[in-house]
Amino acid sequence: MLKLKSSFLLIILSIIFYSCEKEYSLEGNLAGGTAVYTLDGASGICTNASVTGTYKEGTALDATNIVTISVDVTTPGTYAIATTTLKGISFSGSGSFSVTGPQTISLTGTGIPDTPGTVSFTPGVNGCAFPVTITSGGSSGGTSVFTYDGNSGNCTGFTPGGTYAAGTALGAGNFASVSVNVTTLGTYAVSTNTVNGITFSANGTFTATGTQVIQLNGSGTPIVGGTFDFTPGANGCTFSITVTGSSSGSAVFTYDGGTGICTTAFPSGTFTSGNVLTASNIVIVDVNVTATGTYLITTPLVNGFSFSGSGSFATIGINSVTLTGTGTPATEGDFNFTLSNNGCSFPITVFAGTPSTDFLRCTIDGIDRTFNLNISSVIPDPALVAISGDETSASVTPSFQISLAKSPAVTIGNYDRFSLTNTSTYCGIAYSDGVAATGWATGILQSGGFSVNVTSYAGNRIEGTFSGTLYDNDGSGTVTKAITAGQFSVPY
Repeated sequence: MLKLKSSFLLIILSIIFYSCEKEYSLEGNLAGGTAVYTLDGASGICTNASVTGTYKEGTALDATNIVTISVDVTTPGTYAIATTTLKGISFSGSGSFSVTGPQTISLTGTGIPDTPGTVSFTPGVNGCAFPVTITSGGSSGGTSVFTYDGNSGNCTGFTPGGTYAAGTALGAGNFASVSVNVTTLGTYAVSTNTVNGITFSANGTFTATGTQVIQLNGSGTPIVGGTFDFTPGANGCTFSITVTGSSSGSAVFTYDGGTGICTTAFPSGTFTSGNVLTASNIVIVDVNVTATGTYLITTPLVNGFSFSGSGSFATIGINSVTLTGTGTPATEGDFNFTLSNNGCSFPITVFAGTPSTDFLRCTIDGIDRTFNLNISSVIPDPALVAISGDETSASVTPSFQISLAKSPAVTIGNYDRFSLTNTSTYCGIAYSDGVAATGWATGILQSGGFSVNVTSYAGNRIEGTFSGTLYDNDGSGTVTKAITAGQFSVPY
């Protein structure tokens, strides 16, 4: 069964494609009056909305901030209509219709925009939607473009701040400053991966191009001592943070094999290229514990996968640790993994995988991912195709969905993301990481592009490629994920 886990896909499949005008009486807390009328574009995008005035973060709206909307009046009378408040502002209007037929109403904006970005307002109940773009309070709005000093290697302009001790929560003095080269002004939102219980993040606005410094503030509580690597953003550089374990109750132990080859390392499960690891892909290693306490053991990412394990030692002496593998082996061969904190190394042999006939895979923020479980396609109408797949067999799992629409029927060819200017042949993408309450999607009003190229659609199978940018909060946020090297081959 297809799992449409994002509201964005539901909008694409059930509202946008089949949107039509519907007559209704506007009533409720967002609208009032006695008139009966229909907004042009009801339940979809307002077809003739005109937005005037300047919308800038931190600047109060005035009489120039007006939105004009076309309506079709079937019963004369009074009206009162308003939107909800989004990003600190809202729109409302009232008056009366003396005649029937096409007319316009004006909604006046009030409030102070609190954050930059594009947001969609819907006046009344079941009204149409119109976008308003709020620029940054700095010299330029929108989403910035920049690269990290060090690119995808080690951060060359990195400065750590504060001290880090296992068991001690990070505070205002814990930060990591990274140097970037800004080529396009605008806002930014950057966060790192979470390692050893802590993460770093920052958001703001670049008001000048060239070399700039971002201060990423730390949060969380380190679990154990050691040196851990963090990578900000998509394809960012990597910096290291050293955590001491002297005040935390962290365990003290050595590996069997010291810093050489692990003398007791027992892999379990089969490792094959192109197949995502499962709970059966583990490695058991022995350690000699001299002080009890908590532990966290990790390996670097090698050939698309890694190992980690955490817990606590209650007894001194020899203890066994189970490390669970995650990721997808990229290629066959022998690969060495080194345990954290100057640990020993163990080899893993990856066998050549049998290419899956049915697959949905891509690279997300530089990491290869596969969504080959529960893979399926649904064609509710010749003009619509929906493809979905899960990453694991767990009840809560990352998943990826693709929807395609073309009237009168989907065919081979290119499908760019749905937007206000592309409403006939388009794609809609949704990704769920299985953790966040909302997922990532192409959105409707975002600037980042997305494209799906259907290369074959015959013989009960659809195949193609895809790439582009997804946004958090089901496509309405500002945090992005870069999707590259996407491929699918799914029966229908």
